[in-house]
Amino acid sequence: MKALGKGSIASIVRIGLMFAWYALWVAAIGVVCGAIGYGVILTLIANGSIDPALLQGGAGNAELGSGGGDFHITYDQPGGGAWPVVVPALLIAAVAVAGSLIIVWRLRKLFDSFSSGEPFQRENATHLRVIWITMLVIEVSRYVLMALTGFLLAHFGGPDVNANYELSVDLSTWGSILILIVLAEVFREGARLKEEQELTI
Repeated sequence: MKALGKGSIASIVRIGLMFAWYALWVAAIGVVCGAIGYGVILTLIANGSIDPALLQGGAGNAELGSGGGDFHITYDQPGGGAWPVVVPALLIAAVAVAGSLIIVWRLRKLFDSFSSGEPFQRENATHLRVIWITMLVIEVSRYVLMALTGFLLAHFGGPDVNANYELSVDLSTWGSILILIVLAEVFREGARLKEEQELTI
């Protein structure tokens, strides 16, 4: 099977990217629904409808409705839902999903070009440049938001919370960014040479 053109490997990848595009939109809707749901829970806690221990850990109960409550559950040590954990987690998810949408959109445009059999176009160099910049923003944002999570836990997590700081560098991601930087320049130069050749002819 040929790599470029109609009915090629590039065409198959293009179809896969289309499915990834829709899956990411489902994930984006999930993040938005999660943020709205968490906001509703915080509002209910502020109104006294739900025991704050639901988010902070410990035993308690959630009760909605008038009088004895139309909805009632009892729980023990749920934890992990305090805002210093959830808010940065939602931000990390939002950045990751939004960045992935940008990357997949640019990849779709890139593979549209590959499927047409004309890889060396100036637009492709731009697509690759946007992809590596987006990956860079996602990675830096991840470090910042993880540090923010540790800071919030240390200052607002309560006396029983121990915040340990550990920096982990994903070398594969940084390697991919460097490769994309080089490829973007290769495609830009290839497009320039192609344009010069067409002018000469």
